[in-house]
Amino acid sequence: MAPVRPRKENVFTKDGKPLVAKVPHYNGDYMPFTIRKAVELLGGLDKTMKPGDTVILKPNFNCSFATPLSTDLAYLAAVIELLQDYGVKVKVAEMCGRADWPTEKVVQNLEVLPVLKRYGVPFICLFEDEWVEVDINGKYWQKIHVPRTMYEADHRIYCANMRTHSAGRYSCTIKLGVGWLHPDDREIMHSDRTKSESMIAEINLAFQPDLVFVDGRRSTIEWAGRGPYVHPNVVMASGDIVAADSEAVKILRTYPAENRIQIPFDEIMQITTAAMHKLGSTDYTVVEAPGHQRTEEDDNRDPATLAVKGLK
Repeated sequence: MAPVRPRKENVFTKDGKPLVAKVPHYNGDYMPFTIRKAVELLGGLDKTMKPGDTVILKPNFNCSFATPLSTDLAYLAAVIELLQDYGVKVKVAEMCGRADWPTEKVVQNLEVLPVLKRYGVPFICLFEDEWVEVDINGKYWQKIHVPRTMYEADHRIYCANMRTHSAGRYSCTIKLGVGWLHPDDREIMHSDRTKSESMIAEINLAFQPDLVFVDGRRSTIEWAGRGPYVHPNVVMASGDIVAADSEAVKILRTYPAENRIQIPFDEIMQITTAAMHKLGSTDYTVVEAPGHQRTEEDDNRDPATLAVKGLK
């Protein structure tokens, strides 16, 4: 049985608190600029890696449906460009959810491989990887089985979405770990819904990411985690999965809906359990960039525009 990987220190902090970078992104904005601005707000990739390193990039290709159920390809491509321009070697690794097996079908349906081919990035199907039994010694898990590629990676970067979810209450960076959990362990996790949120959090005891991105341009807020859509129009980045998820949930809670996140924050067990295990902190600092282009919404609030239209 393998031990947990040494816990990575979050290097993206200020005054002892983790940073969460928030960059507004509206339809028509250029995604590579948004991704680069988010990393710039955190302090740059130099803090956590160096040119020549290899990075395992973990998206969310859980099923064949579009964002926010799966990682948007333009968003994924922007992260790949950022990393390749910095000089690191990128590999993308994923395994889909049990409702839409197999991963190869999902990747084909989402047309992922042509994008990766364009950048010369290999795809690793984690289901076909060698499995490592890891002793995480959690409250709800004693051991889990994870792919060797993810376990042995020197650098991991996650590309998450944010939305509500029927079983997990919400889905963001903490829940991304379900995508490398062995299918038999997933069945165990889903067998007792009263514990599944905490079990999701404890998966991350095996290893942690250097950096996470959150695509919050389009989200869902209903109980089942499906439409209708809302549009928070934001992309976030952080070195802390608890801080990133906390900010994502705060954003989702601003939209009134019948869902499972309108409860006291300390009862959202993905976040509470992860914080209990010191996988991150709910005490964080948000660094936010202004929108880099004027929008129609801004125009409608501009006193000068309103005067011209005779509305003021």
